[in-house]
Amino acid sequence: MTALAARDYRRVLDLATTLIDGLTTDNYPFLIAAQLNESLHGTATIFMDRYHLSAGSTAGVAWAPDEIASIPWRERARDFGPHHPLARVFSRHNDTGPLTVSDVTGPLAWRTTSTYDSCRQDLDGGIHHLALPLPSPKGVATAFLVCRSGRDFTPRERAMAAQVHPLLLAVNRHAIEAGRLRQRVEAERGPAHPDGERADLGLTPRELMVLALAAEGLTAATIARRMGISPHTVNKHLENAYRKCGTRDRLSTVLLVQGLGLIPRTSASSSP
Repeated sequence: MTALAARDYRRVLDLATTLIDGLTTDNYPFLIAAQLNESLHGTATIFMDRYHLSAGSTAGVAWAPDEIASIPWRERARDFGPHHPLARVFSRHNDTGPLTVSDVTGPLAWRTTSTYDSCRQDLDGGIHHLALPLPSPKGVATAFLVCRSGRDFTPRERAMAAQVHPLLLAVNRHAIEAGRLRQRVEAERGPAHPDGERADLGLTPRELMVLALAAEGLTAATIARRMGISPHTVNKHLENAYRKCGTRDRLSTVLLVQGLGLIPRTSASSSP
């Protein structure tokens, strides 16, 4: 494997910091896209969330830099996405690592696609693409797509993408769990539970997620796998929650935050 320079590891660390900071916000795909674009010297980076190849539709789009916000990305996804060679690959096999267009098709075949022409016009010649995929059902592709004009991605840049990819997978697992738990809380919370108690207790979103998963009867090891962190970190989050809530154990802490409407009350079927 190509060796990374010290500055490459600093970029990976910067991206890891961005990922951790982004977990507390709903616009984390934009933060990640911006950091990937800077770290991998992209002209632009696009995030396509659950892109359905057959329908040409996507559940969400994020981008960097801000200058490309005026491009109608959902329309571009509908018109040109089905012809993108990486979208076709990821919709069939989403357990791969980062790939470039040159990994899956030849230059002549790529240049004859309408997607190539669209990227050349919209992205200032950004026809070299490196994609970092996330898990999706068959027929669906989710990925960060770093686009670049000029030269293709070097072996060292591809090695850095390979180092970053596991971090993205961990954040994706965290986001899925956070979304699931948030939906349950919102479904249960009534007008008697304003969303202000969290600030009073000082609980962070990650501490609340750990408590919500603990309320489902999951062990520290299983919670760690769900969130993509270590069991030691899970226990540290629990200890911090006990301290902030003035409690001494899981049960009393869970009951307290459930009573405030901060985590779901109802049971949920869980698997490791």
